[in-house]
Amino acid sequence: MNNYTKNQTIIQSGEPFVCFYIIADGTVTAAHESSETTETFELKKGDVIGIFDFGSKEHSFSYTAASNVTAIPYSLTNFTHLPSLFSKEKELGHFLTASMAQCVLRVLGYYQNLTVQQAKLFQYLTMASDHYQKIGAHLGLAVKSLANKEKLQSFSSQQEEPAFWTEQYYKSVKHSLTNKNPLFFSPSFVTGFLARGVEDIHNILYCSETVAQYLSDIGHLLLNDASLDLFDLYTDLIFRAKSAKKDSSALEDYIKKMISVLQSPVYSDQELAQKRIQEYEYELKRDHSYESSASEENLADIEKKLTGSAELILDYAETISDHRREFLEYLQLYKNMEDKNSTEKEADGIRRKLTKLFNTVYTETFQIALNDPTPPTVVMMFLHFGYMDLELAGLENAAYLYSIAKNYQGDSENGIYTLYEWIQKIYKGEKQPSRNELSQDYINYIQTLKSQSKIDAETFDKMQDDTTQKVMYELENMFPVVNKVTNGHFTTFCPIFIQENVVKDLESTLITPYKIKETLNKILSIDFSAFHRSYLFVDEKLGIRENVVIDVKPDFILMPNVGSNGICWQEIEGMHRNTPGRMMLSAFHAENLERSMIGMIGDFRWELCRRIQGMRWNDVTEHSLTSEYYDYAMFFNKNRALTQDARDKIKLALARAKNNYKNLFVMDYCNWILYEARGAVKLNKVTRQIFSMYIPFTAKICEEVSTNGAFTEVMQHYNLKKKQHMHHLRKIVQKCLSQGKPVPEPLENHMKLIDQ
Repeated sequence: MNNYTKNQTIIQSGEPFVCFYIIADGTVTAAHESSETTETFELKKGDVIGIFDFGSKEHSFSYTAASNVTAIPYSLTNFTHLPSLFSKEKELGHFLTASMAQCVLRVLGYYQNLTVQQAKLFQYLTMASDHYQKIGAHLGLAVKSLANKEKLQSFSSQQEEPAFWTEQYYKSVKHSLTNKNPLFFSPSFVTGFLARGVEDIHNILYCSETVAQYLSDIGHLLLNDASLDLFDLYTDLIFRAKSAKKDSSALEDYIKKMISVLQSPVYSDQELAQKRIQEYEYELKRDHSYESSASEENLADIEKKLTGSAELILDYAETISDHRREFLEYLQLYKNMEDKNSTEKEADGIRRKLTKLFNTVYTETFQIALNDPTPPTVVMMFLHFGYMDLELAGLENAAYLYSIAKNYQGDSENGIYTLYEWIQKIYKGEKQPSRNELSQDYINYIQTLKSQSKIDAETFDKMQDDTTQKVMYELENMFPVVNKVTNGHFTTFCPIFIQENVVKDLESTLITPYKIKETLNKILSIDFSAFHRSYLFVDEKLGIRENVVIDVKPDFILMPNVGSNGICWQEIEGMHRNTPGRMMLSAFHAENLERSMIGMIGDFRWELCRRIQGMRWNDVTEHSLTSEYYDYAMFFNKNRALTQDARDKIKLALARAKNNYKNLFVMDYCNWILYEARGAVKLNKVTRQIFSMYIPFTAKICEEVSTNGAFTEVMQHYNLKKKQHMHHLRKIVQKCLSQGKPVPEPLENHMKLIDQ
């Protein structure tokens, strides 16, 4: 007999399966971690600890005493030993069969409950989203678009669901056990039944994780930590209704019902839900009737200045009459649309045409502004934020844009630029244009024109150094694509600033150099080598040939839109590996900036490694981050180091990543930085081994996480490699000093960069 006190761990997931226990007294919690949730099942007297992985090489469940527990241990290292174990203990087969039948039914019940909950939540979100549009129209207030609304699709299973007969079969077995049927004492039957039960349990859990992932995805539409959710849309609407002195009683009643939905742990993070509910209730008690971002007098003054903004911008751009008339016509059609984010064919046609015209006007405006030391404020609002029309932007939003447009700037010393500043840098010849959608840089592009006889050799020579042409290339190639991608509304995109896209307070979402630097430093305090590049340093006199690294931080360019996406547009400039990459963000970024930047850096790491490795980026014989990760992702089903449970999780993660290995890598990178750096196990041991070698933590974090057994071995391996490398470098330093010669600066910098 083994005794365990309450909360004591009996078996930890990942441990080898060497024995099982029958509970003689007390209750035990069996926990199974998935990518989104931890499923728990209660085991009672007579149940078997270890039943969920019976006969497997290792446990995928953790078992913890929920009370004081007494359990009888049985050694079992091989499934084929079961018959001999049954011959010694006649009742053992009965206990195992009963426990297995009961546990399959519990897991099946969990799956069935998830299925019911996802259907309910989808129905609720669909109804609440439609109701929001209707109540906003009824109150005469502008409605805003729900971020990531495209995720609101009915559930579609990615794999075969549990067979319809599963529940009845195991219920029948459970019922038959009470009759002491001799069949349930047959070693061959019990062994087969247990093997089938384990297979069914893990198939059901696999299906459950897909449903749980879907629940999490659409649950984030209801409530998320970035406040880009339905609850925020409703609470924002009620506060605007109160400010406008409109009857909001019905809206308040609806929000009370929404709060009851939020308080279900199935649908939302309860700690976050409680915090958001308290914030709402506090704000509700305040008097919103007098609130305004500017005094009424200032607003009236700004309204006069911004009336007819589109005409003012078109006048400045010297837009020719035909284009001007067409632009204003489509702008009016857009303004007349009741739902600016409608997915109807007609609405889509208007947006597409207006986007094309907008991009033309934007380019024309820039051509004038580049030689104008003091463009009008309304023009700067257009260039910085895509502002075009007072009515579309909303007066208070327009007033805020007006107040910051003249002084909005980046920090060129730290590689942070507004798009306006970036284009100026290209115009002055200080920066080169970005690659286009086909990954062509400017020189490759004009070489293509020359090879196609579209330009002659003389024109080619002129265009190489023509900064005006380079500006046009940037505005006609990078700008339209990146502006759409960073905005994030792929199906309803229009580059014009509209109040419907302002899902959070503008001031809180404005991206400033300080925010970027602060967030970047936080990430680099974990992944210190994110922007390291290696090159061969040669000093023939000292006899040194050594690969050393330099740190080249990327340029950040702020696009003129309200958006939710950050992207790494290119990892280097042209063909030069020591040039900074380019990362793009919306000027108003509504998503969590840290998460967005982590994703961008993960993307950057992948692309830079591919660039350095060239044709052999996925050749596992050439050790690199991409080759080893690609090999892992491609052949995970054959990897003996991975349990079946781990393989199932990879399969689900790949489906989420749309079977794209880079997307899968970026997802794992986010978990590495956000969770594993805190010692929280989110990755499997194979991924952790790859990441610890190529994306090491700082020495301080390595020491902290090493106390967790899951990290100990990989951190020891990394530290050993690091010590060996530092020892090698110190020998080179000693050699230089012994010859009375200074240590080369590249070598000194290299040692400082890697020894963190």
